[in-house]
Amino acid sequence: MADREQETARGTSPHTSPHSGLRRATTERAILDCLAAEDGPLTRAELSRRTAISPPAISEAVRRLEADAVLVAVGPRSGVPGAVATLYDLAPGAGVVVAVEINRTVVRTAVGDLAGRSLERADHDPPDDGRVAPRLQEVLAALGERWRADGRPVRAVAVSIANPVDPATGRVVELHESAFPAGVVGVEDVHDIDPAMVVLDNDVNFAALAERDHGAAVGTSTFAYLYVGERHSVGLGLVLDGVLVRGARGLAGEIGYLPLGEGSGRFRFGEAVAAHGLTAAGEVDDATLERAGRTLGEAAVAVCACVDPAMLVLGGPVGLIPGLRPRVEATVTELAPRAVPVVAGALGESAPLWGALAEARRRAWESLVSGRG
Repeated sequence: MADREQETARGTSPHTSPHSGLRRATTERAILDCLAAEDGPLTRAELSRRTAISPPAISEAVRRLEADAVLVAVGPRSGVPGAVATLYDLAPGAGVVVAVEINRTVVRTAVGDLAGRSLERADHDPPDDGRVAPRLQEVLAALGERWRADGRPVRAVAVSIANPVDPATGRVVELHESAFPAGVVGVEDVHDIDPAMVVLDNDVNFAALAERDHGAAVGTSTFAYLYVGERHSVGLGLVLDGVLVRGARGLAGEIGYLPLGEGSGRFRFGEAVAAHGLTAAGEVDDATLERAGRTLGEAAVAVCACVDPAMLVLGGPVGLIPGLRPRVEATVTELAPRAVPVVAGALGESAPLWGALAEARRRAWESLVSGRG
């Protein structure tokens, strides 16, 4: 009898189908996904049509989500004939997600809601030497305080950093040759957020994910993203069958260590790229573009021979210099086992930030939906 009373108090019944909870969770997820896809509020009738779920099931799910402060009524649908219908959207209390891109020249931030809408983007002063973690904390503390004051707590944070990150520990892997020696930074350096809601990853990885989902590689399940920055800043994001490859210790894609060309150091390819002296600003003569394209193209051929990507995406501030991509593609066409198209990244220097924001949103979204299960 006591067990039956407890079940009733929880809103369940011993005679309820074991699948009813799954149906409720599926309906709620469909509603939330629909709101995210539509980028705006919807009525219950519109939710029913878009999800192909019956109006009574949608109405019941909306009532539950509204009671739990996940959805909120935002007003009537205007300008349409017929009965007045109420629009629903994510409640402010569902919170926001934050992405931070931190490198030697700038700290970039972006804030979005859980439905996929971008709310804010800003640039901040870079960290001083040895103060990467404190600078990260300062920026996030200011953002968090401002959004909490608006009734919108930070639910998840993704940090993009120009260093490899060990996927097992969530901490930066220190490499002597790194273009941005950040020190040992980990998910624990993001304060006041559940560690499960914090993502720390390499900037090239985030850029590859952004190009996969919203950029040049949309619809391509296997591709390589070749990042070229100034000095010896080079990296590779490798996506195989839609999944980003990080490696056992987060070092997959550290192509600066490829032993291409002359030299005795272990960072031979990175040094070879730096020797061309390419910069994102200023003119680059054809001879330099030809040599740099050859150097980058030979590294790309090594990638093609190993993993057979359907496409190579060239990105980064130097990678997107006009005239460089055709030289890289010509070398790949000449030397690779088969021709592989080389395309310019579609998201520019913002790719790591948008990739991080999408990952933060995914973490928060999964937490929200799983909490409804």
